[in-house]
Amino acid sequence: MSQLTVKIKDNQKDAYSVRLAVFVAEQKFQNEFDDTDKICEYVTLYDEDKCIATGRYFPDPKGRKDTFIFGRIAVLKPYRGEHVGMSVIAALETAAKLKGGKKALLLAEGHAVGFYEKCGFVKTEDRTVYSEACPCYWMEKNI
Repeated sequence: MSQLTVKIKDNQKDAYSVRLAVFVAEQKFQNEFDDTDKICEYVTLYDEDKCIATGRYFPDPKGRKDTFIFGRIAVLKPYRGEHVGMSVIAALETAAKLKGGKKALLLAEGHAVGFYEKCGFVKTEDRTVYSEACPCYWMEKNI
């Protein structure tokens, strides 16, 4: 893998292609796209010209000042274990900070909680939230 490049604009089509590969084809989610896609922005990471990872972010809909929600973080299978996911988190944090963000929240799938903890996130509560029968937990981080 060569040096990764990051895009934070004009990248929705690439973000969707990664999400389709990871969440729909691989994880068999049925309802991958939602109304939030109309208001969020994306970061996409590329190995040469190939989009290999993505994440989305948007201001907190509950109006919490300086807070952004991160989500739909996905890395294509051949690139996992290469710290690409951490690069997605770093890109999301940078993009949110450019818009005045100081805190990030995300809903982590149960199997990914450890990864997000390595990225500096902490669980905000022990209550389990289910998304398409997948157990998830809210996590936060000051950015």
